[in-house]
Amino acid sequence: MPIKLTPARGMMSVTATDVPAFPGVGFGLGIPESIGDVARPVWFGKVAPEWRELEAGAWETSATAEGELSYRAVLTPTDDTVEIRMSLTNLSDRVWDNSLAFNCFGAGGAPDLADHECVRHWVGWNGEPRRLIEVPRQYSPRPAVALWSVEGAPPGEKIPFVGNFRATPPGVALEGWLAIVARDSKRLVATASKPTLFLFQNMEYSCIHASPSFGRLEPGQTGEAVNRIYFVESTLEDWHARMKGDLG
Repeated sequence: MPIKLTPARGMMSVTATDVPAFPGVGFGLGIPESIGDVARPVWFGKVAPEWRELEAGAWETSATAEGELSYRAVLTPTDDTVEIRMSLTNLSDRVWDNSLAFNCFGAGGAPDLADHECVRHWVGWNGEPRRLIEVPRQYSPRPAVALWSVEGAPPGEKIPFVGNFRATPPGVALEGWLAIVARDSKRLVATASKPTLFLFQNMEYSCIHASPSFGRLEPGQTGEAVNRIYFVESTLEDWHARMKGDLG
């Protein structure tokens, strides 16, 4: 049976339950918390998305901010993933140098996963999985929050949305995913996107983001991206190989 998705009507949030790898646990997804031009994104609460139920437990969501943007996302669950395929259209009269969806995946409500000390978070660095605590971190006035540049994307300091946090270590570029391994080391959750613009992590809520990028968008132009959330019984190494096959 696929994971059950329950959207919050009129809001950019979804609860994922009936997760085989984590029975009895509900996970919060913000799809998206923010979206649009990296210099002027539209945050949650500024639009009221519509949700439509599709076949096989899938859901579609869409919203429009007049004169700025419209977006659409289809969330398709399996027994251990939620795939989020998104499109974003520039309705403004500006050229967007880059664009994003700030999709949140929260593990703070899962006792077996919550990692407020950041000892079970993993990333890809220099070609191999590494513990996040081994990677340089830039502390800001909000020390629980940190962001990282991603391989193949612009450096974080050149992305206004990222640079405004003042929490991106210079000279560090990671693969486009973040994972949290469960306390039993036999299960994990992860978020990965194609393409990924940057990574974000908040120790306070044990939430992780692999922000999809829709690229440069001219007025009237539409971009597409995919974000996949994993809830798997697997070693990190086996999952990493699977994810590479899934997203390339």
